[in-house]
Amino acid sequence: MLTRSGVEQGSAPAQGAGFIDVHTHCFTGSARAQQVLEQSGELRRSGFSHIVAIGMVNTRLSHEEIRNLIPDWVENRGNPLYHELDELLEHARRSDGFIIPLVDTRALWGDVAGTLSGYIEQGVRGIKGIWLTDVNDIGVKGVPKTFGITLKEYRRREWEIFSYAQENDLPLLYHMDAREHADTMAAMVQDFPRVRVNFPHFGIGRKPFAKILDDHPGVYTDMANLLPHLKKNPESYRDFIIHYQDQVCLGSDTFMYDLGAIVQYLEALRGLGLSEEVLHKVCSVNPRAFLGKALPQATL
Repeated sequence: MLTRSGVEQGSAPAQGAGFIDVHTHCFTGSARAQQVLEQSGELRRSGFSHIVAIGMVNTRLSHEEIRNLIPDWVENRGNPLYHELDELLEHARRSDGFIIPLVDTRALWGDVAGTLSGYIEQGVRGIKGIWLTDVNDIGVKGVPKTFGITLKEYRRREWEIFSYAQENDLPLLYHMDAREHADTMAAMVQDFPRVRVNFPHFGIGRKPFAKILDDHPGVYTDMANLLPHLKKNPESYRDFIIHYQDQVCLGSDTFMYDLGAIVQYLEALRGLGLSEEVLHKVCSVNPRAFLGKALPQATL
């Protein structure tokens, strides 16, 4: 079993001291609640204090329409219409603070601020967004075509999401490909300089994304879904993480029915030969700074 400084092998971490995965997804129904609890317990014993889990909402689209917004490789073991927020919140309640729930806004419709406020009142602790124009890096249909809206209308919706996150001091995990949309990404963080945003997957393209990190030291990123790349090119990723050690967070992109996969990311980070100081920043310090008040108060 993995160990870290300050945590004995097989013991639960001290309050506020554990690892945090800032990027997992729900796709897991109530029938698997016991499995989620058991795997969460294993993660606690491995030194984790929290994981961030994202739940989708769908209040108007058919199964075929909502499925167009989701990559083909995603295996859903939860709500067949991907309206899974209630299930995620129940998993979070059962976890006694271990699971931090975020709401996925790709299918958000109507009054942005009012709708998000309703989710926050239910127990959501932050927001997940994704820039899904009709040409995108995950190969799906896209939001404008799905909802029959213009790119200008879609852009306005996403700006309202950023505004809501900033004004309500909420963490915003926002998927965006800097290879295609670096200018839009830069405009977002320039317009909302106080937003705590994590552009995951190292911004998809590290080279164009680096300027965003350089120009905006309050922007975060994670290595979610990049495990094969970390293993294939460890030196390059090691240098990137060290250079941006105050902005990189641990993230896996795994699903809640397979939480054990998170440990593989921790093992991969250790395999890069990073110092304990850098590991502590990536796995604990930076995730806590990104999440802020989304974390239970006892762990801040």
